[in-house]
Amino acid sequence: MKLSHGVLLGVSLVLLTACSKGPSDSEVKAVLQAEADKLANLTSFAGLDMKVELHKVTVHGCEEARTDVYRCDVEVDSTAPIVGRSVERTNIMLAKTEAGWIPAN
Repeated sequence: MKLSHGVLLGVSLVLLTACSKGPSDSEVKAVLQAEADKLANLTSFAGLDMKVELHKVTVHGCEEARTDVYRCDVEVDSTAPIVGRSVERTNIMLAKTEAGWIPAN
């Protein structure tokens, strides 16, 4: 009997994970890192080193703002020039596309 409860619990967890909406921590981190890298590339032409290092990104929740666009509450642990290391919590908008997640307005 205990085995069947364990199997049922495992299947339930898999189904709940598969139905979760919004991007994962790693997906948000990838989007933010790509945007930070774009900024660093633009500023490098001016002789500035604006490289941002993302240590950890934690998604605290997402809600669908419109079809395939999510407003997410995220916490970002990063190190940036001038500012140094900091942990900031903010809301971001991301859109789900066939190519993956991208910033949205």
